Amino acid sequence: MKSRVVFVLIILFVFSNSFAQSYNWKALSEPPEAGRYDDISFVTSRIGWAVNSSGYIYKTTNGGNTWTSQFYSAAYFRSVKFADSLNGWAGTLDSTKVLYQTTNGGTNWNLVTNIPTPKPKRICGLSVVNKNVIYGSGAYDGPAIVIKSTDGGKTWKSIDMSKYATDLIDCYFYSPDSGYVVGGTPNSVFPDSIGAVILFTSNGGQSWSTRYSGALKGEWGWKIDFPSPKIGYVSVENFNSANIIKTTDSGMSWFPLQLAGMEDLEGVGFINDSTGWACGRVDESFTTDGGLTWRPVDIGSQVNRFQFFGDSIGYAAGQYIYKYTKSKTVGILANKIAPKTFFLSQNYPNPFNPSTTIEYTLPKSERVVIRIYDALGRKLGTLVDEYETVGKHSVVWDSIHENKGVLSTGFYIYRIDAGDKSESKMMLLLK
Repeated sequence: MKSRVVFVLIILFVFSNSFAQSYNWKALSEPPEAGRYDDISFVTSRIGWAVNSSGYIYKTTNGGNTWTSQFYSAAYFRSVKFADSLNGWAGTLDSTKVLYQTTNGGTNWNLVTNIPTPKPKRICGLSVVNKNVIYGSGAYDGPAIVIKSTDGGKTWKSIDMSKYATDLIDCYFYSPDSGYVVGGTPNSVFPDSIGAVILFTSNGGQSWSTRYSGALKGEWGWKIDFPSPKIGYVSVENFNSANIIKTTDSGMSWFPLQLAGMEDLEGVGFINDSTGWACGRVDESFTTDGGLTWRPVDIGSQVNRFQFFGDSIGYAAGQYIYKYTKSKTVGILANKIAPKTFFLSQNYPNPFNPSTTIEYTLPKSERVVIRIYDALGRKLGTLVDEYETVGKHSVVWDSIHENKGVLSTGFYIYRIDAGDKSESKMMLLLK
């Protein structure tokens, strides 16, 4: 009888200390609800911007806990992208002021007035390769135009895309010369005859090839997402059905995947090749097998854009700004035993550039604070300040100071305080 009691206690212990991973989304209390937040752009897991249909641009420096209103224009902001902590661009649906630019982290936003003809009447999508090379695409109701800058927004070039499409929405460039734009053809403001199109260039927009032209009418390509160089997804906007277009060969060929009950699909985002979300104006779905099967999930409303940092932190823009963290839920998965001691690992990689991972193990649930200091002991910022559960955890530092931007080569210190325990280690940023 005694041995049976011991066995039961062991099983209960394993049950309470073995975990499965789940992805929990929540609406952030800030910024305030809008008709819609159409886009977000984070340069680190903590520093990011959001734009909305009410004409506001917001910034956060603490992972979305609080937001600051930076700018207002009487325009519908559709897109935003930052190259780094200072240089960013925001596109609108207003033909008289289609693009704004900042060079100081959003403290000031200036209207871009030197886009040549043919001018887009909206900038629906932005892709920033680096602080010098920027692409924009529009509009959802035509004309189909791509704009490009190779000098950080000082000058712009307009590319007439009417030969390939009649409307463009999103764009994605993975190098200064190579990338995609998605939209539809033909178009006269959402006709039944429109079909989705995916276009590719490898020479900076001098010439284009059609990589996909949809046979199903009444739809157009909306958002594009590449979780890895070979695997990519495009959401297809359709008022009557829902499709995701997928590539498994780096965009050489594409094929549709149908989603049941997901009409008016728009946002799509994947944390890896197989795990991702697809969202319409009302419903959301989740897949773990690369889009072969989908199941309903509750993220929020009107989700239009995703951005992820590995598989541990993610953001989505919709009626609110939504954030997910990968949490641990109780389950009998393996014979894992709770750690007996507190442990802070050496960061990896080390030396590093530009980011490094810090891992730590907690023997019990408690409040954890992780701070970064320079070699002289001056505090640079706080990475973690929250109550965490027992087990192994990790956090990524992007070598960016919240106020001073990118840091220089040198030694830095990370310190963890967990309950009554504390420990510090040295790391080397090498540029």
